[in-house]
Amino acid sequence: MIYGVAEPTNNFPVAIMAWSIKEVVWGESEQPTRHLIGHIPQISSGRTTSAIQSFDREKMQITTRSGRVYALLGHPGENDDADYVWERWKAFNHVRNEKDVTNEYDERANT
Repeated sequence: MIYGVAEPTNNFPVAIMAWSIKEVVWGESEQPTRHLIGHIPQISSGRTTSAIQSFDREKMQITTRSGRVYALLGHPGENDDADYVWERWKAFNHVRNEKDVTNEYDERANT
């Protein structure tokens, strides 16, 4: 089931695991945006975020356009629920190009 996510009500990071980062060009925009895809264990649900605004490598936290903060748990990976949400998001938003940029955010790839 696909549903919207409520606006953030606090500054506590949302834990996300089995995560990846995709760069896409979508809709009528020509500018690429990057999105975090992963599994939220607290609610046992896949998630695709709004565009990434900042990344704190030391804390392994991402802040998105919505203002929500995500704490990247563990290493990148895949999750069926997250993949399902991502595929629906791409179709709904008319994604024209997709590039996996996860390695730029993976602490193992940058050490």
